[in-house]
Amino acid sequence: MSSLLLDEETSHKLSSKLKWDNLSNSNDLEIDSGSISASTSSSHEKPNKDIPQGTTVSEKESETNNQKSKKPKDKKIKQNQQHQPEVDEHPPVFTKPLYQIPDKPYNELSPADKILYKFNEITVNKEKYWLAHTGLTDYQLKIRIKDFLPDNWKDKPTIFYDPRFTLAIYISEIKHQLLENESNNEDSVVVPFAWSDWVDLTMLNEELLKPEGQRKNCEYMKATHHIPPRDPNYCINNAEITRYDLEEMGLPSTDFVPGFAVKKSPANKASNEVRMWEGKSHLLTYAANPLGIVLLSKDGVYEAKIDGKQRIVDGELFTNYLKYNNLEPTHDDDAKVIVNPVKEFNSLLAQVKALPLDPHEDVYGMAAKIKQTDESASRELYLPETAFNYQQDRIDLQIAEYEHRMNKLQALTTNELIFDQKQINELRFTRSEKMYFEGLKYSNKFQLNNEPTYFRMARLVFGNEENEKDAGWHYEWRFFNGALRYLKPGWNREELQIREKVLLDRILRNWFRFANEKGIISWIAHGPLLSWYWDGLLFPFDEDIDIQMPAEELARFSRLYNQTLVIEDITEGFGKFFIDCSTFVHHRGKSYKENHIDARFIDIDTGSYIDITGLGISNEAVPEKYKELVAKNEAQGKPRPVYNCRNLHFSSYDELSPLRFTMMGGVPLYVPNRIEEILKDEYSKGMTSYHYDGFFFIDAINLWIHYTKLEFLFQGQEYKLTDGSGKVDVDKFTNLVQSMTMDQVVQLLDKEEDILLEYYLTKDVTDIHKQELTYLFNLPNGVKTKIGHVEGQKSDGDISGNLEYHKFTSKIKFQTPFRRSVFNYEWIDRPRYHKDDN
Repeated sequence: MSSLLLDEETSHKLSSKLKWDNLSNSNDLEIDSGSISASTSSSHEKPNKDIPQGTTVSEKESETNNQKSKKPKDKKIKQNQQHQPEVDEHPPVFTKPLYQIPDKPYNELSPADKILYKFNEITVNKEKYWLAHTGLTDYQLKIRIKDFLPDNWKDKPTIFYDPRFTLAIYISEIKHQLLENESNNEDSVVVPFAWSDWVDLTMLNEELLKPEGQRKNCEYMKATHHIPPRDPNYCINNAEITRYDLEEMGLPSTDFVPGFAVKKSPANKASNEVRMWEGKSHLLTYAANPLGIVLLSKDGVYEAKIDGKQRIVDGELFTNYLKYNNLEPTHDDDAKVIVNPVKEFNSLLAQVKALPLDPHEDVYGMAAKIKQTDESASRELYLPETAFNYQQDRIDLQIAEYEHRMNKLQALTTNELIFDQKQINELRFTRSEKMYFEGLKYSNKFQLNNEPTYFRMARLVFGNEENEKDAGWHYEWRFFNGALRYLKPGWNREELQIREKVLLDRILRNWFRFANEKGIISWIAHGPLLSWYWDGLLFPFDEDIDIQMPAEELARFSRLYNQTLVIEDITEGFGKFFIDCSTFVHHRGKSYKENHIDARFIDIDTGSYIDITGLGISNEAVPEKYKELVAKNEAQGKPRPVYNCRNLHFSSYDELSPLRFTMMGGVPLYVPNRIEEILKDEYSKGMTSYHYDGFFFIDAINLWIHYTKLEFLFQGQEYKLTDGSGKVDVDKFTNLVQSMTMDQVVQLLDKEEDILLEYYLTKDVTDIHKQELTYLFNLPNGVKTKIGHVEGQKSDGDISGNLEYHKFTSKIKFQTPFRRSVFNYEWIDRPRYHKDDN
């Protein structure tokens, strides 16, 4: 069997019905009608009489209960129900087709057929290979009605959390408000909000169940800090809380505070445990609400405004839900209801059309380009140079326009002779605009070297038994729920690695789902761009995702969506992501106060995030390679076509535009124009080095694998350093890896199930990525070319003028998620399949 990549026979067998034909467009999936097993408790807490419990239910049980509840209680409801469409209660599931292989014993199959045999096993055996089946499961929750009626929560400070409960209640409320208003107008839908319904704060129950005097306090937190907090009053004890504080918190009394209330980040280092206590206390008490909710779907979005701090159980949301489902509020112990967010979401889709993007908001035509049906049309995005020209004159102009508008509003509302309600409605500020205007004025007061730091991370004490080297720089402090590699009780290290992949894949997917639906221009940069080059996936050793956008677009994004909570398409998962934009997005010069990042797209379940940076013109000195270009433009009186982020990464206009439409991990997104030039500047050996931090790239399967899982293949061969250290000689090991045979690949897949599953999940898209590289780069042997033998990027004209390339990109669509949802993995799968480390 030939070494290198794949021989012709193997390549044909593994590629027939792979690539595009075998991928699932996530907009067009089949429905799985099989039953769901398991009845795993949804709560992370041990049962307690003060904390209601929900129970995960099987589909069979759900069907039985739904039949009982279908009879309407009155004629009016019955009439309304007659016009309601049939609603599917299940999410879509994609199952790969089985491959045709010879009818022979496994040992007699060729290496290529052995791999296909293994793939078929994974497809068929969903229980054993559950990680490879990424459809949403266990999405229905049975609860006792009386446990969630407002009367039962008047004096109950404890917290109940289950995303299925929250999402079902909110989606139902949003749908009915839209139906009543007969319009998908986000301004017409208003809902209350409490972070405790949306983030798992049940860790605080440990304190809330105690008498107030026995609860943890601020001194407990400060005792673990490596230095005193920047503001000693960042935290106050219950005894110091005033009624004005309680009003700000939206809490009835200090009994609802866990002993300490955190106002802001202490801006120092602490243990994982204390960082979680602090972040969760802040969310429960002083944290401001988002301004709105955006619910993603495959055909647009649904939006709602948020007003007021109130838990579901303290207001009308749950009783409304019962009313909408023809159920009566009851204190009967036996009365139960199954809440199903998937059913509610599908009902919303069936009855209210999703809000499409207003063409006027598709400023650069990106959304229209992506959704066009002409397969020969280009999906490339040519950005105007003005998109990067966001300087002080633009800031001054905006401030002047907002102040003029504000003055006119004040005159209209304080002078009865010119009062005009129509003009007032036209001129009024939204809360988002008011926040943006205030941010413009505030940031304008500061020079680059004295602006305060905006973002705060969950900085951790490291270099100890609990935490070897994670400094906490990759987690937003408010939503921190334990470091990605922090070994919580009941977890093992393999589970942490899986969780990390799940989180990063889902964050990337949901950012670009949101950005593509809203016409927000962005592209992957830094590590993710290099990772895309190698195999079209995220690196397994990288913990963050970097996104760039033009400075003008960054300002628009901040004005429209700052402080927005984005909800994942419910048929794919229950992810929730918070958009937080720095007050200083209007500054383009170097940051001296850790404000290198302009915005974040934060997974509120974990605190992991995407870093978003704007590229624009500044007065900073450019690198040598750009000086001639800048001088030429300056001589002609033109703005310089070289742009930087606040961490002084520079790119020229021609390096960035046109953006090229591609796919990463099954997610449609954009990459900059001159990929090779950008990557060689930032990573001198990044495009050729097969090794990084113990991982080696395997051309035969297009994956990065840690050397410890490969060593058994090379027993008896010399690949260690000769200095007696026992360390791997990178060059020798790289040569062995590059010459792996297909027999060795089969041995690897036989031994390492996690690699087999990763290969099964990613092979189709990595094959497509290799095909895509043939349009963008010079590959002497076509798709058989090893990534280390690629001979440079093609010219802009060769790429843009290639009709076949445009036909290729016309097929790019969202694919089925590669990973289980965060909810499924953390709440259901991991506890169900957990095995202790040996």
